[in-house]
Amino acid sequence: MTVSRSERVWVDAGRTTPRTATYPGAPERTLRTLIWQPTVTKPLPLLLMAHGFGGLPEKFDAFARTVSAAGFVVAAPAFPLTNENTPGGHDSNLRDFLNQPADVSFVLSQLLAANDTPRDPLHGRVRADAVAVLGHSLGGLTTVGLTRKNCCRDSRVAATLLFAPVALYDSFGADPIDAGPPTLIVQGTADPAVNYTSTVHLYDRIDPPRTLVLLAGADHSQDLESQIEPPVPARAAAQQATIAFLRARFAGARAELDATLAALTVAGNMVETDLGS
Repeated sequence: MTVSRSERVWVDAGRTTPRTATYPGAPERTLRTLIWQPTVTKPLPLLLMAHGFGGLPEKFDAFARTVSAAGFVVAAPAFPLTNENTPGGHDSNLRDFLNQPADVSFVLSQLLAANDTPRDPLHGRVRADAVAVLGHSLGGLTTVGLTRKNCCRDSRVAATLLFAPVALYDSFGADPIDAGPPTLIVQGTADPAVNYTSTVHLYDRIDPPRTLVLLAGADHSQDLESQIEPPVPARAAAQQATIAFLRARFAGARAELDATLAALTVAGNMVETDLGS
């Protein structure tokens, strides 16, 4: 299926971008967003992707195209102060992740508004009842805040995918993170940035439905950011798990998810799942 990529720039005039050591700040937050969509006209589930520290939406391109071709609209914003091209550099701006859950909520609102706007290229293309968010690394922490913390919870998100999330969950408050939407957690066992044992601990903390996939020998980002075709094994496995999880959540394709997880296990990855009653 053919997939097109477009770009929007949305400005949240109601929130500021803080001043940093290398950036004077701004009275608004600007969110450049890439959107991938297949050439079909029916409403499709939406996957929002949240990049990590020093990430960019473009780094998701091959992954996002593959997921979109499977029947999803995919969108990824560049966070104002933690993306690779942040004015003055992103290195000293880590704490701006506290503002990022609201960034994701804002972009989601813009996407759904476009979906409701006649003559917009996104008009009628998104299922508002089928929204998932995938967060990588610092974006994974952002997604936990967005869906499991009282400060930032967005009830429109019906599923989450956490890839090597940074485990600073109490930064959003001391309230527990057990309650949240169905979640897929993916982590490389050779990740030098986030130890996979912290991700196993996260899996143990959250309520079902939940699924954990530990990719044998994978590093911190190749499962999402590699652009090699055919895909490296880590990205191929992550794509398979993502698509099967989303189809199970939004199309009732539980048997496909079970088969995919079984195949990933046979391939040498570690899989655990608890889909609840």
